[in-house]
Amino acid sequence: MTRLMLLGADGFIGAHVRARLASEPDVDVTTVTRRGDVDADVRLDLAESPVAVAHTLRDVAPDVVVNCAGSTTGEASLLAANNLVAVSNLVDALLTAGRPVRLVHLGSVAEYGRIPAGEAAREESPERPVTPYGLTKLAGTHLVRTAAAAGLDAVTLRVTTPIGPDAPVLTLAGRLVGQLRQIEAEGAGGVTTGPLDDVRDFVDIRDVADAVVAVALRPRGRAALPSVLNVGSGVATPTREMVTALLALAGFTGGLRTDGGGAHRDTALPWQHADITRAREALGWSPRHTLESSLHDLWHSALAHC
Repeated sequence: MTRLMLLGADGFIGAHVRARLASEPDVDVTTVTRRGDVDADVRLDLAESPVAVAHTLRDVAPDVVVNCAGSTTGEASLLAANNLVAVSNLVDALLTAGRPVRLVHLGSVAEYGRIPAGEAAREESPERPVTPYGLTKLAGTHLVRTAAAAGLDAVTLRVTTPIGPDAPVLTLAGRLVGQLRQIEAEGAGGVTTGPLDDVRDFVDIRDVADAVVAVALRPRGRAALPSVLNVGSGVATPTREMVTALLALAGFTGGLRTDGGGAHRDTALPWQHADITRAREALGWSPRHTLESSLHDLWHSALAHC
């Protein structure tokens, strides 16, 4: 039996990792969240107290820790607390735990910064983040990478733009679904977004969960994994193309304006594309879902929640 502690179990990625782990019969999962009003086994703010993190780690005694916690938006101080201070506290607790614990940490392709148009970022590509989010995520990855060099069994998965069932309103696709449902309820209206000129590597959230579980449950004794692995679809898709496909899937025939608010956090990064060769080779993992199936399941998950 593998004891696994899942941090950020109530987030978009964390919830899908939790669902994916439910299909693993020999895994005992302890769920951890910052908020006390959600269904979880433990409430813990990783950034609040390093002592509390160490005590929780001691009490749960996991074999594996999966860190899906963090912040994607907000003031720089919030991003620093949840993407950097929290990781520092976690890594310190793991290094002093006195027992071997594997760490699977969720990073972001935003850590690479501006990827040249037409190219795919590889794990050895320059790391030049240009947003507070990317900067704080890279700082967290550096902490994990340093801990790995010091002997911690730790891997960072740099995820591209996740999409799929239950995408939150913080994401462009999630906001679009919210607008479409409102238009459907009111019987009229148009869709408004920010600029749609960027290109994204949209990866299905369930494929992300598969990659997380592949690392978390990888048998010990096998060859060590690289400290950083890209997780994406490996396909660069114009954002406008994704939006058009979602609107068509929903049967929307109204107007689309792209001069409004709601621009997602990565608009400073016009091109996003990740080379996922290393993850394929090291994990035997490949994305299983097409963008079309991701959008289909996103839309129908929203209808099911009505």
